[in-house]
Amino acid sequence: MHKKNTRERQDGFAKYRARHYRGARHTLLLLPAAKRRALQRNLIFIGLTLGILLVIALLSKANAAGGAYAVDDGAINAPGECNVDAWFNANRHQGSTHNETLSPACTFSSMPSVQWGAALSRATDAGQGQTQVNPQLKAQVWSRQDLGLEMAVAAGAHFALYRRHGFDGADVNIPLTWQPLEPLRLNLNAGWSHAYNDGDPQHRLTWGSGLEYQVAPSLTLIAERYGQEGGDKAWQAGPRFHLGERVDVDLIVGRSLIGERAQWLTTGATLRF
Repeated sequence: MHKKNTRERQDGFAKYRARHYRGARHTLLLLPAAKRRALQRNLIFIGLTLGILLVIALLSKANAAGGAYAVDDGAINAPGECNVDAWFNANRHQGSTHNETLSPACTFSSMPSVQWGAALSRATDAGQGQTQVNPQLKAQVWSRQDLGLEMAVAAGAHFALYRRHGFDGADVNIPLTWQPLEPLRLNLNAGWSHAYNDGDPQHRLTWGSGLEYQVAPSLTLIAERYGQEGGDKAWQAGPRFHLGERVDVDLIVGRSLIGERAQWLTTGATLRF
């Protein structure tokens, strides 16, 4: 009798698992094809990122700024230190609109106050894609550790590949960071941008503000709002997980504050060495 009851419980548990599995799979299949593909891309990106970065997580310490966030901070890498940022961004309601970015940067010991970087990005909208290369330069011009203040000047240019007119624009930005408390950093940005805009050049002032609050050694919460004069305005926020002392992983939600108020999800990672 005891063996019979055990078999009945096992059979019941097996049937429950089968129903649960079919239900989850059925729910996934009910999603529109575009959303299902976007979800699959995000999960694949997160899995690959975690798998690769966990293997090399003994290389360096990751800072709390940068990555897929638009508001910059006033700090640069320490002399002799490099970082690599990678992220995937997808529109929440239009899975065919997404972009991928890989962005390395280094500060060389021979030029300790200047950080050299570049970004390679691929943007896809309704099946049409464009690839850009963006050389970047960031110099720290002021630092007062006793006051918790840091200021830098950053500049970059944008070049579209496989297009007749390659130059796509340039920008200059002045980020200022104030750290009033050990776990809290406040970032302010003011700058200027030039966009080619298909032969109709546009010049706009840019701005941004953000905060980072480290609630635990393994977790920092980040939020920002940014925009440009007469152009885009948006906010982003999310947790940043610190894997040991060397790797960060970002999960970000963002929303435009103009037009149709598009929403997006971003997954990314930062590695320093």
